[in-house]
Amino acid sequence: MECLYVPVLNRDQLCIELTEAEELRHVRALRLRIGERVALTNGRGLLVEAEFRAMRLRPVAAVFQVLRELPNPELPVPVALALGILQERERLEFALEKAVELGVREIVLLRTHRTQPVSVRLSRLQGKLRAAVKQAHRAWFPQLHEPIGLQECCQRLFPLYPRRLVADTGGVRLQYHECVPTLIMVGPEGGWAPEELELLRSHGATIWSLGMRRLRSETAVVATLSLVSTALLGFCS
Repeated sequence: MECLYVPVLNRDQLCIELTEAEELRHVRALRLRIGERVALTNGRGLLVEAEFRAMRLRPVAAVFQVLRELPNPELPVPVALALGILQERERLEFALEKAVELGVREIVLLRTHRTQPVSVRLSRLQGKLRAAVKQAHRAWFPQLHEPIGLQECCQRLFPLYPRRLVADTGGVRLQYHECVPTLIMVGPEGGWAPEELELLRSHGATIWSLGMRRLRSETAVVATLSLVSTALLGFCS
């Protein structure tokens, strides 16, 4: 079953008219037939199953009848990702797409000591996140923040996430003892500078090892989120 992103969807609606251009293109690409079913997400916690009823021409709209609310596919607690900006656009986009598919609710791009001076097109990244939300049938559309420094990240995000895991080869192994909101931090190419690790430790972060191999940042994102989401689902269920 395919998934469409419909921000205006709410629980009181039995019928929804989809008019947003990008999603109309998606509907046409799917070549839906009357009676076929899709998932609709509003990106704010609601995921429903709906039946395609008609394609109206004036004004153009795809009409769906809401059938039922689908089980919430989200992780039991919020998980955020703070990622050092990667120089290669394709690698950054890959990392963020997979982070969304694996359940993150919030994404912060970090300018660190070893971050290359590259520009970031947030509008393009939002489009990538949107595609990943639909791919994974997410009920929540993750919030994407403007790039910030490490000190600001500690001040803004650490109070919201009691558990802060910093991926680094010199860290400890993962152990989960409580079901709490979690912030995962992955450095850019070249990893974290020693003074950055010290800063993170001083703010209560746990330096966490993924093993003896030195992973690319995007690989570390996938590995870290996979392990954390599996641990949360097992511990919190």
